[in-house]
Amino acid sequence: MNLNLTLILQVISFLILTGLLAKLLYKPFVEMLEKRKQMISTSVDDAGKSREEAKRYAEQTHRALTLAKQEALKIKEMARQEADEMKKEMFGKTRQESASMLEDAKKQIQKDTQHASRELKKEAANLAIEIAKNILAREIDEEEHKKIIDDSIREIEKSGQP
Repeated sequence: MNLNLTLILQVISFLILTGLLAKLLYKPFVEMLEKRKQMISTSVDDAGKSREEAKRYAEQTHRALTLAKQEALKIKEMARQEADEMKKEMFGKTRQESASMLEDAKKQIQKDTQHASRELKKEAANLAIEIAKNILAREIDEEEHKKIIDDSIREIEKSGQP
């Protein structure tokens, strides 16, 4: 009977221990599992929200990048147009300056030609006087010399010869 009594006592001890364990450990263990379940659920929800937020951010970034590319293309086109306009303006100014320089050069050439013509006429008159002086074998004074030169120049200009 000793064996039966020991067995019964062991079973009773086991049941008491199981009851105590169930009462003391089961509820906290179930609560801990429930908290863990809620924490995992919250983490999954947060991850879903974060994924959606990342997706929205990526879309916004893509839109901003597309707008920036379009703006860059517009700026590039405007810069090209401004460069073309500046080039045209510079060519126009260069043409005007060239035409002006050409006109100035023509005027200067005409002025130099007229000056050279007058000098040539004076020189021709001087030569003619010298020749005439030698031919007539007489000396002409300075005043008469100037008068003859001026008369000769007038005569040459009247005849229209350069």
